[in-house]
Amino acid sequence: MARLCGACCGLVVFSAMILAGINAGNSPRLIIIRAVSGLFAGYVLGGVVGWVGMILVRDNLPAPVSEDEPQAAESEPVIHTVS
Repeated sequence: MARLCGACCGLVVFSAMILAGINAGNSPRLIIIRAVSGLFAGYVLGGVVGWVGMILVRDNLPAPVSEDEPQAAESEPVIHTVS
C-alpha cells in the first residue's frame, strides 16, 4: 500500500510539474529536470503517507479471535437492573 501511494503521488507531482513548466514557458530540459526531481520527492512523500496510513489501519483493526475463546454472538446478553 505504501509503494502504491508513493507511486501515485509521484506521478501526480510529475505531471503537475510538466504542465506548470509548459505553462510558464520554460525550456524542455529544465521542465524534465524539475519534473523528475518532483517525481522522486512525490514518491518519497507518498510512501511515507502510505506507510503511516498502513500502520493506522493495522492498529485499528480488531485482533482475530481464536476458536478457543467464546464468541460474543454466542453468549447471552447480560441485562443489569438498577434498584
